[in-house]
Amino acid sequence: MKDPRPSAPHDTDTPALLEEVQRQAGRRQRSLREGEPTLLRQLSTLGVLGWVIVLPMLLGLAGGRWLDHRLGTGITFSAALLLLGVAVGAVAAWRWMHHR
Repeated sequence: MKDPRPSAPHDTDTPALLEEVQRQAGRRQRSLREGEPTLLRQLSTLGVLGWVIVLPMLLGLAGGRWLDHRLGTGITFSAALLLLGVAVGAVAAWRWMHHR
């Protein structure tokens, strides 16, 4: 016998959708409660975001320079670890922005 009720096509997406809706509602309520952020708050957010990106790049470059000097490999490790630092910084910035 067939079930007379049609099944929802995306039953597995329902918890994720509900979680996203709740998170956005919470953001909206917080925004209404706190109001528009001040200029100082916006500048501090921009500064933190800059350091979240720049710090992994600098650490990668420093580590790469040290390895290149130690192994005599030119700029091989410097370039590779700098690019790795850029990727790590971009992911960290993305996560930081979407966490707020």
